[in-house]
Amino acid sequence: MRRLQAGAFGRLGRIGYSLAMIPAAFEDKLPPSFFTSLYDELGLERAVDAPPAEPAALPGPAAPPHPATDPGSGAHWQLLAESLRDAAIFFLDAEGRVCDWTPSAERLLGFGAAQMLGQSVDRFTPVRHPASAAAKPADTATGTAPEPSAAPDPGTPDPLSLGLERAALLGQSETPGWQRRADGSLLWAHTVLTALYDPDSGQAHGYACLMRDTTETQRLLELLEHLNTQLEARVQERTRQLLEINHDLEAFTASVSHDLRAPLRHIGSYLELLREDLGPELGPEVQRHLETIGGAAEHMGQLIDGLLAFSRLGRAALQRQPVAMGDLLRSSQNRVQHDPALQRPSASLRWQLPPELPQVRCDARLLSQVWDNLLSNALKYSRPRPVAEICVGWRPQRSPNGTPETVFWVQDNGVGFDPQRAERLFGVFQRLHRARDFEGVGIGLALCRRIVERHGGRIWAEGAPDQGSTFYFSLPDTDAAAPAA
Repeated sequence: MRRLQAGAFGRLGRIGYSLAMIPAAFEDKLPPSFFTSLYDELGLERAVDAPPAEPAALPGPAAPPHPATDPGSGAHWQLLAESLRDAAIFFLDAEGRVCDWTPSAERLLGFGAAQMLGQSVDRFTPVRHPASAAAKPADTATGTAPEPSAAPDPGTPDPLSLGLERAALLGQSETPGWQRRADGSLLWAHTVLTALYDPDSGQAHGYACLMRDTTETQRLLELLEHLNTQLEARVQERTRQLLEINHDLEAFTASVSHDLRAPLRHIGSYLELLREDLGPELGPEVQRHLETIGGAAEHMGQLIDGLLAFSRLGRAALQRQPVAMGDLLRSSQNRVQHDPALQRPSASLRWQLPPELPQVRCDARLLSQVWDNLLSNALKYSRPRPVAEICVGWRPQRSPNGTPETVFWVQDNGVGFDPQRAERLFGVFQRLHRARDFEGVGIGLALCRRIVERHGGRIWAEGAPDQGSTFYFSLPDTDAAAPAA
């Protein structure tokens, strides 16, 4: 290996200190003897004038030579330069021109020493983008030096020239970027410039340049960035679609609210006119037909009301605040007990309510609808029983994912349901019992599910035919709260 034009490696002074600043990412590519050989070079030159060591007094196998006096230690540099595969070491003089072009540099970049010696560091200016590196390969046969990787933008300083300045001030600089090989191919190089000084005089002797090929890493980063860009585009497209769906839903809601109600009003109005025209002498069959028409129109109105309520619920913003669940329960109990469709003698109704319920953070207006629907269902489906027994309870527990939650339940001794069809209970307009046995349109439990899930909770049911049912819902414990009456 050729030595620097300024003299032997030992005259570079702080080369041992300077190269010891190489990042750990490059260190794993260097043999263990790399750093010690720096000091071996310095020690070898200092030991030139030292007297020879005394011979061993006792016979025996010869001891290995000390690294500082081993004549072969200087060969470590050449072995290093010839062994590196995805990295290169070469040297620049104090003016930033190539003064030592090693085999590792020739192997990595493809240019011979005759081409590169004396070339300025700006020959290694990184290509701004692979698309800008479409130039023809350099002519290695004629010894033509490579052209600069890309013409710099006007007014933009050369990165490696700035790197030399930083290295002169701070001792080391790092510059990543695309480099062009002699054959025109590209590699992503991590270039480290380390300033070299004489330890005695402090005179600058140039720079050591370490260039590592990290193309695969850069390709993976670019692929990740591309995938992130695609994902962001998909998110934006999905957001646009959701906005369109919401717009269509609002238009549909407005249509249901006005356009579909108008025919129902007409049906009701003409039904009354028809009764007046026919007079009191209506036959039983005609009376039954008119009642069927009126009942169907009323049921259609209930379906529209339930659909509108379900639609509005998805758009309403949650107003979370600390709520005393006991007060909310008692308010709902009072409402359902005064509902004419659910009233029954007090002697045939037995309530079992807990003395206190916890305080939770929720939307009180929405959660009151959950209690209303669960309590009214318990009363409705317990109607065939001589005495309706309704039990309300709660308990703290861990959710399936391990987070704390509070579970509430409403239990009744009503007609129950088939557990194989439990999931249908919470669907929109889904019913497990005949309409002539129990009134309703099948929207109440769907509303409960939507409200509980919007609060981050769960809702489920257990039951069996003629053995009653229990409906549970859970709310996450966002804040630890003391029980409140």
